[in-house]
Amino acid sequence: MIYLVGAIAIDTDAYEVRRDGSPVAVEPQVFDLLVLLVQNPDRIVTRDEIIERVWKGRIVSDTAISSRIKAARRAIGDDGKAQGLIRTIHRRGLRFVGDVAIEGAVSSALDPAPGLVALEATAPRLIHAHNAIVGGAPTSTDTTMMLADASDSAAGLDLSLPSRPSLVVLPFQLLGGDEHGQIMADGLSLDVMTRLARTRWLFVISRGSAFMFRNSTEDVKSIAQRFGVRYVVQGNVQFVGNRVRVRAALSDAVAAREVWAEHFDRNVDDIFDIQDEIANVIVGAVEGEIEQTERQRALLTHPANLDAWSAYHRATWLMYQFTPQAYVEAERLFQLAARLDPNASRVFAGLSFVHWQRAFLEIGKDRDDEIKRALEYAQHALNLDPREPQGHWALGRAFLLQEDFDLALDEIEHSIKLNPNFAMGHYSSAFTRMIIGDHQGTETAVGQARRLSPYDLMSFAMLATQAVNAAFSGNGEEAAVLANRAARQPNAHYHINAIAAFCNAVAQRHDIARQYVERLAKAHPGYRIEDYFRAFPYRNGAMREKIRKEFLKLGLQE
Repeated sequence: MIYLVGAIAIDTDAYEVRRDGSPVAVEPQVFDLLVLLVQNPDRIVTRDEIIERVWKGRIVSDTAISSRIKAARRAIGDDGKAQGLIRTIHRRGLRFVGDVAIEGAVSSALDPAPGLVALEATAPRLIHAHNAIVGGAPTSTDTTMMLADASDSAAGLDLSLPSRPSLVVLPFQLLGGDEHGQIMADGLSLDVMTRLARTRWLFVISRGSAFMFRNSTEDVKSIAQRFGVRYVVQGNVQFVGNRVRVRAALSDAVAAREVWAEHFDRNVDDIFDIQDEIANVIVGAVEGEIEQTERQRALLTHPANLDAWSAYHRATWLMYQFTPQAYVEAERLFQLAARLDPNASRVFAGLSFVHWQRAFLEIGKDRDDEIKRALEYAQHALNLDPREPQGHWALGRAFLLQEDFDLALDEIEHSIKLNPNFAMGHYSSAFTRMIIGDHQGTETAVGQARRLSPYDLMSFAMLATQAVNAAFSGNGEEAAVLANRAARQPNAHYHINAIAAFCNAVAQRHDIARQYVERLAKAHPGYRIEDYFRAFPYRNGAMREKIRKEFLKLGLQE
């Protein structure tokens, strides 16, 4: 990958820095520092992160660190006085403030290219979406691009108002402040979402979709229509010295009126009390009959330390990029969060899912060991908190890898009972039911998952599950349409190419099916039919045979 900063090119493949096309001599540690900074634009990179990435955690002196920072600035035409590209944040770390682009962001073949091959082509979009979730501020153009892709994933959904009260909690806006201020703003949003989700009579849009609308310029009514909800919760956070002001409001988008609004002035060290208070007040405003005893802490417990929390959410984002490098970094960040808060159940659920994905995509060297570790981390998550929905979900996913479908479904369904608005729980239920051949159950569960989170990062997987289900329900054309939409999602992994090939073959679109097979070969050379069935171990023999025959016709080997 080549990162472009004006006339500077930082080439990670060639391992060199170029200025106006001419190589600039830099030491390896200086190069690693530059890559770390340009990969994390518009956020503070702490001293600990620098030591971990550049010196692999070894003890180093402040002089050594300062020397590498000075050399990094010199290599890209910056200096400690101007700080036009690398800015020092006193006692915090460094922030790269230059504009970063990525060379070669193009698409090809079917529009746009799916699978792992497409990730580099869509990297700028993913980076901006990442920043939108964990602390950056995408431009209006970037936001439009993300929402355009998201709209494709939600096409065809019934977005009419549900029978029960429905709402979306938008990310609280930060009015001035730094990365930690943004983390606090996000924390308020997430606490409100989680508490409202616990009231089972509410239909709550998940954070994966809600956070896609950070910094959106759309009005409340338009956003509500996109999600098919009546109510919108929004707010902002403003810091002045050691004081913080939080404003929150609840709007009825259908009636076009503001139902309730409040502001809170507190000291910064009261941030968790602020979160609790706001959550309670909003829940009370949405439904006055909710008793105080039901206003307890949310099922989704976040790490008590903000740095641990930040590490957790960055790791969660990386899990959905489906690359070996992303999983290495996700595991590192989860481990960091676990060290900072060893009692955070969902951190270990996240570690379980990292190993699950490595086994599913056969990224790890030892698939059986990855399955074992996925199971162990999930069990540890539940030892810490038996009522953590993500812990039961992770354990259910681990049982899937062991092909123990009954236990898998039991754990996944339990996660949904604990949090009925858990979109990933509903999707995982659909996935399991697809594997065991329960077509009606699959359609119901995946429909609920997409309804709860229309713009989810896993939309490609939800669409692919619906596509396979349609193929075995006699709807070949619908299967092909759904599969093609799944493959168009920018982070779709290589197995989606195989599903798209099968579904297009069922619809008699053989030319398109063969194009997907070609892409599959490029994304995962040597892909065989047995690779597909390890990932999707269908219990129904007729389903397996139908898929096998179509793959053989398309030229895939056993």
